[in-house]
This record gives sequence, structure tokens and C-alpha cells, in this order.
Amino acid sequence: MKLGRLFLSTILGTATLFSFNVFGQEETELEKECKRMRFLAGEELKIQNYAAASSYYLKGEIICGGYDKANYDRMIGTLRNTVGSETDKVRKAIYMDTLLAVYTRMEKNGIYDKSNDLIRAMYIVQATKPNRVLANELFTRGINSFGIKASETNISQFYYNLYVLYTEAAADQKPAYKKQLISEYFHLSALIGEAKMSVKTQENLTTYFNNVVRTCTDILPELKGFMTSLPTDVNLKKSTVNNFISLLENKSCSDSKEYEMLIDTLISIDPSIDAVLAKAKLLRAKKRYSEAITTLKNAKTMTTDSEKKEEIEFMIAEIQFSSGSYNAAYTTALSVSGKNRSDGIRLAASCVAKTANSCGTSTLERKANYIYAAQLADRSGDGSAAARYRAAGPSDGDWFDAGVTSVTLSCWGITVSK
Repeated sequence: MKLGRLFLSTILGTATLFSFNVFGQEETELEKECKRMRFLAGEELKIQNYAAASSYYLKGEIICGGYDKANYDRMIGTLRNTVGSETDKVRKAIYMDTLLAVYTRMEKNGIYDKSNDLIRAMYIVQATKPNRVLANELFTRGINSFGIKASETNISQFYYNLYVLYTEAAADQKPAYKKQLISEYFHLSALIGEAKMSVKTQENLTTYFNNVVRTCTDILPELKGFMTSLPTDVNLKKSTVNNFISLLENKSCSDSKEYEMLIDTLISIDPSIDAVLAKAKLLRAKKRYSEAITTLKNAKTMTTDSEKKEEIEFMIAEIQFSSGSYNAAYTTALSVSGKNRSDGIRLAASCVAKTANSCGTSTLERKANYIYAAQLADRSGDGSAAARYRAAGPSDGDWFDAGVTSVTLSCWGITVSK
């Protein structure tokens, strides 16, 4: 009897517990409606009716009191598809604004995924009232995270948005945006090169950059700060310095101390022959001819390429000519061979013409230098220069008065005839 009662009590107790659990798990009307909205959204997605699915997700968000990350991600994906498939511009803009509001709510709830920064930024710049400050923040963070995986459109839109921020900024904010425009120009240019993006993308950046940075006065004050924070990666550092060098050359800043600092930095990073040649060009521009020639002679020892050696030899001749060392330039120029051979001979002709008035003891001898200069010009293929030199040479009367038909030019060890 006691055993029967115990069995009955056990059955009744189990039944009571089961009834309690069922009652405890019973959904509220709101929970049912919340699920129904998400279910209906899923049904619309099956037939790719993204607008209707978005509507159900948005209603569900209110009824459910917000979503977890998984459901928000589904709603974000649905809204993106809605934006992509909508052809009406007004509705498209509304959906885009709605999408951006959802991103904001996710961020407020601490479930926003920063891997969406570039996508979100792209939607912001297309919105009816773009939050360009937020877009700039997202683009900066996203491109720093993705690097060369960022698309060309991402890079172009990032820089354009920054450019608009600068143009619309108050006077006290412009310097900061200008500095970022300069900094990002080099950073993005390096990414464009590394990812082998189109020339058009680089041109877009350069167009906006040149609208802001016009002269040395614009760039030089910022340069020192950039130079103290160069990348640690050698290749990226080299690329950045080369970009600075190109920029200063384009802005006619090659005579600045900052330009020389960049060249020296490049040589310290990459003591290649091209870097040394750049240094020589700089020294020539500064009319430090002796240093330039020494640098070129050093560069010549750095290569076994005969064509490069001939190029350097011609550069030495040009610098000697620029410095007024015409006799040295003449000798060097005539020793040049290869593709610069004609230019070397043309330069030698110029040397002879430049020293004509000091080479010879008589008027005939001095004028006879122009005959030799004309001969050299002819050899170089410069008929126009040859004609000018002959016109400056001795006339028939000069030859008759001297009573000779030829003369030796002691400066060059050459004899020329009437």
C-alpha cells in the first residue's frame, strides 16, 4: 500500500513538474510576433524580395526590442541588397539612410564589426546628408586595416571625402585637414603602387592634392614632421622618400634644404647608383659643381653597365661646361660614346665656340675656332648650329689679309682650312 502511494506520488509529481516547465516556456505575444517578423523576412528573402524583407526586419527590430549580432547582420545584408537592387533614386536614398542608422544602432549596442568600416564609409559618402567626419574616420581606420586589399574606389572616395572636408572646413580646422591630405597622399600613393592599381586612380589623387598643395610654401613646413615619422619597413620608407622627392621636384622645390635632406635620406636607406645620381643633380642645381663631379665619379664606380657609365660621363661634361671649365668639358665630351655620342660632340662644339675669343694670338686664329666648332656641330648632326658657327668664322678678306689658307688652333691641336 505504501509502495502504491509512493508510485502515485511520483507520477503526480512528474506531471506537475512537466506542466510547470511547459507553462514556464510559453512565449509571450511579443515574442511570437518578433519571431513571426523574422520568419516573414526569411520567406521574402527566398524570392529575393529584399524591400519587403527589410520592412519585416525593421518591424521586428522594434517588436523584439533590438536584435543580437546574428540577426542584425542578416538585416544589414538584406538592406544592402535592397539598396543594390533599388532603381528609384529617392527610395534608394531612403534605404541607404536606413542602413546607416542600423550601423549606428549596432555600434551603440557594442556589436558593430569594424571589418565593415570601408563598406559603411562608402554608404556614408553616398547618403543624402553625408557625415564626412565619420566617413573620414572609417576610411582611415579601414584602409589602415586592409592596406592593399582596399579597392581603387575605396581609395578614390576616401581622398575625395577628405578633400571636401578640407574645402568646407573652418579656417582653424584647415591646417589639420591639409596635413592629413599631404600625409594620406603619400600613404595612398604607396598602396596604389604596391597593389598595381590603375594610373587613373593615382591621377585622381594628384588632381585633388594639387588643388590644395600648390607651392613650396604649402609643403615645406609640413615636411620635417613627416620625415620624423617615416615607415620602419625599408621598402615602404624608400617609396615614401621617393614620393617626397618627386613632389618637391614637381613643386620646383629642388633648391630647398629639405630636398637635399631627402636625397641624403634616400642614399642612407638605399645607397644605389640612382640615389647618388639624384644627389649629383641636386649639387649641380645648387651650383656646387666640384661636389657634383666628385659624386658622379663615385657613381661611375658603382656600375659595370657601360651605357650607364657613358651617361654619367656625359653628365660630368655638362657640369664642367656649366661651371665654365670649357677645356675640361671639351675633353670629357669627346670621350663620350654610345647613345650620348652625338650630344657629346655637340657639347664639344659649344666649348670651342665659347673659348673662341681667348684661343689664338690673331683675329684670324680666334675666328678660325668657329670653323672647327662648325665641323664638330656637323658631326653631331646639328646643321643649324654649324651654320651659326660658320657665319661667325673668318671671311675671305680675313684669309686674304693674313695671306694663309689654313691655321693651327693651339688650344685644340687642330688645323683648319679656308
